[in-house]
Amino acid sequence: MPSSYLSSSHKNPSRKSCEQTIKKILTREFEEYGENHHFKQASDFMIYFESLHPASPGLTKQVQRAVNALDLPRDENGYFMINKTVEEYKAEQELSHLLQASGLVNLSDCTPILIHAEPWKQDHIIHLIKSAPELQQLYVTLAKADNGVLLYTKKPEELLSFFSEFLKIDAVN
Repeated sequence: MPSSYLSSSHKNPSRKSCEQTIKKILTREFEEYGENHHFKQASDFMIYFESLHPASPGLTKQVQRAVNALDLPRDENGYFMINKTVEEYKAEQELSHLLQASGLVNLSDCTPILIHAEPWKQDHIIHLIKSAPELQQLYVTLAKADNGVLLYTKKPEELLSFFSEFLKIDAVN
């Protein structure tokens, strides 16, 4: 056999090739199980790589370089995640932390009411509504909208009545 044939069969895969293989392994793991429960570190991939290439310190270093280059996020148990970037995972964790410290309100049983107003009036209208003690129990939330101030209420008749009587605003249907 030519010596070039022997040396190429013992050649380690490139880092890029290792990265692609690692991605394939993790993608298959995710598709099959919905998450990764087997791969936490570069050495966990070595069984696969050693089945294709002779074991060597060079192969181990190449796989370690590939894992480092991929810069994969890890879940709370330390397993690699293939379906998210590090940035996406950090954003999810931050959102999760903020939501745990907050609360969610389902607005599906609320009625939206829009006070049509020019943009330069909206902040002042919001300030006045928030300052009026009579209104505090009449709305769940309010926000600026493109064409006015949007209120969500569980008491639409009372809120519309308040606006109609005291502020001389007619509710437009």
